[in-house]
Formats: sequence, structure tokens, C-alpha cells
Amino acid sequence: MDTTTTQWTTEQLNLFLNDHTLTMKPYNPDMTTFEEESPVWEVVVDGNVYSRGWNGQQTNWYMTAVAQNAGEISVGDHNFAARFEPAEQSADLDAKITAAYKAKYDGQRSLPKMISENPTAATLHVMPR
Repeated sequence: MDTTTTQWTTEQLNLFLNDHTLTMKPYNPDMTTFEEESPVWEVVVDGNVYSRGWNGQQTNWYMTAVAQNAGEISVGDHNFAARFEPAEQSADLDAKITAAYKAKYDGQRSLPKMISENPTAATLHVMPR
């Protein structure tokens, strides 16, 4: 029986919207231990959660998340099982995600880097599992 949840609940999305940092914990190949636990910025666009890798597609957690497609995330004191996949590459979606980063992290010193080309190419779609 497939118990995969395809959408975050409204309550969960509010957690992502109101917290500035998500901890990304993609699984190692053994699917029980984590590659690393990385605090990352996340945004919500059209009911979906996205995060970008600081070092583009060479970001360690991004590479592991894409390879394993599973892990856990935490936001605040809430933990969730998660699935990961590279975000659809489209100018429209990239623009929406960039706008969400600008709105949520306005004034942050790291914002220009997170909306630049390399991190944009490493946008991860984070889904419930």
C-alpha cells in the first residue's frame, strides 16, 4: 500500500512560511543515516516547498538528496519524512521561487547569492513522504 502523501497540509505550509530555516537531512545510501544535517533557507510557492543549494549542484546535501530522493527535514521543533527531487526547470517557476526568496529574506546578506544562477540551478522540490 502506497502511503506517500503528495501535498503539505496548510498547517505544515504555515510552519515553512513562518520559519526562516529548515534543516535538510538527506539519507545516505543505507537509507537510515544522514549524509549531513544542513540548515537551509526554504520558500513556499503555489503550495510547494523549495530550497536551493548554496554551492549550486555541487552542494553536498543537494547531491545526496537528489541521489537518494528521501530523508527528513525539520523546521522549528517539527520533524517530517520527506522526498526530494530537482525542481522543474522553467523560467516561470524560477521567477516565482526567486520572488519568494526576495520577499522572505529581504535584507539578508546572503540573498544575492541565493538568487544567482548556480543556486537557482540547484533548486530542490521538497515533498512529504
